[in-house]
Amino acid sequence: MDQNNEQQDFQEYLNASADIHYTTEQPGKPNTFTLLSVLAGIFAFMSCSFIFTALIAGGLSILFAILSKGKYLKMHFLAKAGVATSIAGIVLSVIITSSVVYLMFNNPQYRELLNTTYESMYGMTFDEALEDIYPSTQGGGIYDNTGN
Repeated sequence: MDQNNEQQDFQEYLNASADIHYTTEQPGKPNTFTLLSVLAGIFAFMSCSFIFTALIAGGLSILFAILSKGKYLKMHFLAKAGVATSIAGIVLSVIITSSVVYLMFNNPQYRELLNTTYESMYGMTFDEALEDIYPSTQGGGIYDNTGN
């Protein structure tokens, strides 16, 4: 008796699922989420020198692209372009930020320029500010470039 009920429930589930029709192609006119995806992707790419802005805009672009699918199986080509530009913006932002951080701690000329600029703005060098934040017992700080 239980097996008959389970088979009947499964058959009702299949019949209900058959009523939902997913089409593969979206119509030619893009929806609002598609346009938002493209705009957020372009903004992520254009703001790649600001990592937090690029991450937020890129994430929103990907979210809007996913939401733009709606009942369709495939994304509109503009939504795909939004995802591509947001990924490019995020990747470029990570590359720029990591290279600046690398240069800041490993290139002596860049470090001297940073110290000079920081001192003119705040009255102390960047190295002194780091020493205040991360004091060491040997006097060199954790970001000492001299090898001491």
